[in-house]
Amino acid sequence: MTLSFIDHLETALRETPPKQKGQRTRERLKIATAKVLEQRGYHAMRVSDITASAEVAEGSFYMYFKDKTDASITVLTEFLHSFLNLEVKTAGHRSAFDAIRATNRRWLSVCRANAGLMRCILQVGDEEPAFARLSQHANRTWYERVVQGLSRRRGGADAEPTFLAAYLLGGMMDELVRRLIIYPDPELHQLAAAMDADDDAMADAAAVIWLRVFYPEERPPEGLPTAAASLAAWISPPA
Repeated sequence: MTLSFIDHLETALRETPPKQKGQRTRERLKIATAKVLEQRGYHAMRVSDITASAEVAEGSFYMYFKDKTDASITVLTEFLHSFLNLEVKTAGHRSAFDAIRATNRRWLSVCRANAGLMRCILQVGDEEPAFARLSQHANRTWYERVVQGLSRRRGGADAEPTFLAAYLLGGMMDELVRRLIIYPDPELHQLAAAMDADDDAMADAAAVIWLRVFYPEERPPEGLPTAAASLAAWISPPA
């Protein structure tokens, strides 16, 4: 499965193109919008940039979208609901830590592959309250999945405190992505370099915290990257 939303859209158009020419043109404009958002950002993007990328006349754009905001919201909504929220299959994992690690690693990998689009979610949300609410709802859907998974593993969970923990830890992951990828924080990058921590190692370090909160009776596995192993040793309860 591709990590790039743009590759995902291009593959869909190539392998299962709509039968009607107008719908194919609309899909090309969506792909072009995604490319320009990724490369230039929402604020700098112009309709002419989209139509040039799609190789269609500028007048054709307005047959499908009102303006660049309409096109951006259409693309970013699909990105949020049909791509970012794809569930990680963890049937082969043997522990809670493995499941958490797989989810965290995919999240950072997807954000890395779509850094410009992730930035545009924030940019459009600042200007369009309705889209900001859609983004919040996407987060809520993911938190519900976390709570459901925890309930299955633990045989039931107190919903309200579990949701609160999911919001707190989810906020941690959002801020990590923001500082690591979307708006890079030089001091965080220096710390990561000092601890020899790439994206996977940072995902594993975050998984140590998730495990400590949701499965305090379990211990992280041996052989973790340095950053995750150091954190696990620091926060582990006394034997």
